[in-house]
Amino acid sequence: MTDASKTTVKPLLISVAIAAIVLVFAVLPSEFGIDPTGFGRLTGLSALSHEEMETSNYTETAEGEIVSDTQVWTLLPFENLEYKYHLKEGQSLLFEWSATNPVEYDFHTDAIVDGEEISDSFMIETADGARGSYVAPYDGIHGIYFENRGAEDAEITLVTYGFYDEATLYRDGGVFSQPMNGEVSE
Repeated sequence: MTDASKTTVKPLLISVAIAAIVLVFAVLPSEFGIDPTGFGRLTGLSALSHEEMETSNYTETAEGEIVSDTQVWTLLPFENLEYKYHLKEGQSLLFEWSATNPVEYDFHTDAIVDGEEISDSFMIETADGARGSYVAPYDGIHGIYFENRGAEDAEITLVTYGFYDEATLYRDGGVFSQPMNGEVSE
């Protein structure tokens, strides 16, 4: 064997030996629950193979279907509106909205829980748009209040996807049931 091949084989054998040690002492106990040396039990690595998967951010729903909704409104200076969806507890909503000028908005819920009226705000801010996801903490109506405090008209576009079953527009002192067919409405 030449000197060049000896210098190549030695690091290779050392790397294989280190990989085998890591496999036996760490990977097998933590990933597969196989602990031939007892080192996994001693260090707590074996417990990793028995941990339950984190599921708090993952939810499946057996009822309802995913629907979409797109709405476009123009708010005159100092005009406001509120747009809400009916969601059951645990149902989710993806949303994105944009405005041609900054508007005040309040993403909130309204419900009656155990005979008590509840209203929680999750975001109150002035912006020209936002997007995100929302999971209903209880059955009720959940949505966004927009107010144009500027001197110019503001056109607002709202796009949502989720498990809601109805939408309602609160504007100009009236309450209007809205179709949810994904079409743009004025």
